[in-house]
Amino acid sequence: MQMEVMTQSDQSFIQCLHENMVLRFEQTENGYCQSLLNTDDGRMAPGPIALPGFQLAIAGRPYGALSSMVSGMTSLPSEMKLESMKQADEQRLIFLYLHDKLQLSVEVEMHFIPDAAIIRQSTTVRNDSNRPIVLTHLSSTSIQGIATDGCRPWYDKNKIRVHYCRQSWNGEGQWRSGDLEELGLYPSSVHGIGAAIHFASYGSQSTSRFLPMIVLEDMETGKSWYMQIETSANWHIEVGYRGTSAFNKGALFLHADGASERYGGWTHELLPGESFTAVPVAVGCCTGHFADAVKQLTKYRRSFLKPSHAEEFESPLIYNDYMNCLWADPTTDKLIPQIDAAAAAGAECYCIDAGWFAKANQAWGTGLGDWKPSEDRFGEEGLQGIFDYIRKKGLRIGIWLEMEVCGEDAELGQKPDSWFLMRNGARVGGGPRWFLNFTNPEVREYLHRVIDRLVGMGADLIRNDCNDCIGNGDDQIAHSPAGGLLENMRVFYAFIEEVRTRHPHILLENCGSGGMRSDYGILSRFHLHSTSDQEAYYNNPSIISGLLAAILPEQAGFWTYPYPLLFHEKEQPQLLTTHDYQSSMSNGEQTIFNMINGMCGSMYLSGHIEMADELNWQLIREGVALYKRERKHIRQAYPIWPIGFTRLNDKNGWACVGLASEDQSRILLAVWRLGSAEPYIELQLPNGEGNRKSSIKQLYPSGEQYQARTYYNTYSCKLTVHLPQSFQARYFEVIRE
Repeated sequence: MQMEVMTQSDQSFIQCLHENMVLRFEQTENGYCQSLLNTDDGRMAPGPIALPGFQLAIAGRPYGALSSMVSGMTSLPSEMKLESMKQADEQRLIFLYLHDKLQLSVEVEMHFIPDAAIIRQSTTVRNDSNRPIVLTHLSSTSIQGIATDGCRPWYDKNKIRVHYCRQSWNGEGQWRSGDLEELGLYPSSVHGIGAAIHFASYGSQSTSRFLPMIVLEDMETGKSWYMQIETSANWHIEVGYRGTSAFNKGALFLHADGASERYGGWTHELLPGESFTAVPVAVGCCTGHFADAVKQLTKYRRSFLKPSHAEEFESPLIYNDYMNCLWADPTTDKLIPQIDAAAAAGAECYCIDAGWFAKANQAWGTGLGDWKPSEDRFGEEGLQGIFDYIRKKGLRIGIWLEMEVCGEDAELGQKPDSWFLMRNGARVGGGPRWFLNFTNPEVREYLHRVIDRLVGMGADLIRNDCNDCIGNGDDQIAHSPAGGLLENMRVFYAFIEEVRTRHPHILLENCGSGGMRSDYGILSRFHLHSTSDQEAYYNNPSIISGLLAAILPEQAGFWTYPYPLLFHEKEQPQLLTTHDYQSSMSNGEQTIFNMINGMCGSMYLSGHIEMADELNWQLIREGVALYKRERKHIRQAYPIWPIGFTRLNDKNGWACVGLASEDQSRILLAVWRLGSAEPYIELQLPNGEGNRKSSIKQLYPSGEQYQARTYYNTYSCKLTVHLPQSFQARYFEVIRE
């Protein structure tokens, strides 16, 4: 990051230059304040409004303009003066703002991430007075001067597209886009005020509604702005317009917070001398469109957020016996064939999922929290005997936990209320899941003993699930339930860091009832992430392509489950041997489709692969071997979308996603024909280097009978693929000179 001080028309300003990005601070009567974020070639674009890069509100003082509609227009920041600005090192700037009357100070630390067009901001408020102050809002960031260049006004429908991602259980990664007006942001008054559109989540399942990121694309100038907030508690992202006294002479701003009374009910009492730090956020801009923005975020996640790995290689091929297989009902008789098949297929780790602690013929959710191996599922040698068998087969051992909860029928449930999150005088949750209070050191020590015991038995991987939502939080830990939720999650993060320090050789996997907790507050602590509970293989391409914009491919666990036994069929395993079932698998196409799903990230193998015939067995082994060969490329690759995103219920379409090297000289391309009646698809490959000679090779499947016809147009960089049947998939390599 470089800083330059400039003067223009008697106006002094500072510009921070970083990775073709410029962040401008203009001199005001209160000191330097932020006014513009743009690409380097837009450094002279207008920045109509200069303000500190945060928003702040306290009890007993007016919130600010349009308080029911806009969070990014609080009144206190404009009353604060810049006390100091220092460059802490080559990557960090620290601003200190003071409010003399209230004796409040706010420190804004901006970390310019090396080799990525990203600024990571941390915002801390401190009470320097002699009386308590109740905070009602503290933003993570509030960035002014978005998309101020070009000819078109900000509200023109051909100016800004907002890309955001909807989430639901079994329906993750559903990207949508719209212009500002259709999303609810448009000029409406001759007064110099503002408006905003909002994306928010409440509770501990932080991605059950939206992903905590956004991309704004300026279609006129060919630039993009992007933001990611990193918390597993409440969060709120706002795209707003702040006006001036001259009609429509203001600018767009980006605002993010995880500490807001209006969005989640958060308040926090600061005693004299105390401070509070907002949840971290990353923001940036670049030349290009959606994929270019995601590339910068991917660089940041990979270099700065991804936890250090316990082994020399990442993304081991895990066989997990839950999805479309044992459905949380493991016994020795059921496990042995699966373990044998997983080892023979080439898996590197076998993960026993839920149910290993429940009594036989009992629902697996019974007794969560005690984490004692079942005494009647695994014969005389018990769970240790199963662990030993897995190790004997040359596999590493994984085990499932849901460490944040305790069932009402568990022995742990007899602990005092101080062990549990509380709200309205009662424990939060109920039935199979009361939520544990991680701010209680006894809870943390109890879970450490559980993990120590499992690791001592031989576990190499701990898969932690989160199948329910805490909701508003805890009203005993902090000043507000939302404050209690945030504090509990922060202590849980610290606990996971302790686990990694205590057991540096194991891998930690995150799951959130599928993808209901996929934020980088949690993913910066876990090595792997199970992305979805989707059990219909043909629905996965939509989910996979969408989530690759939000999760590193080497962290993103994508299911591949040949020979599936669906949940509603789990009591009928005899179906696997019927003529109709075996005939439905006989041409290998469902297996091919499944294996390609897993090749787009970190492959999670499941399904009753022990039932595979010779043709399908060879397809499984070939897919596993190819994934292992391509793992190195995957963990260095960036996603591309040659036909954009395919919606989950677009069964009559196609889907495609690519994993490209940084210079795009090599691309792994997954192509799925869904139920489309059209046997051909034209894929637009990136051509940032101009027209490039390319070679196309089908990597999977390799059998002659499965070869797809393709044609590559060097001039247009378009690849035509022919798949003659619906629900087929192929995996290609594109080499570009």
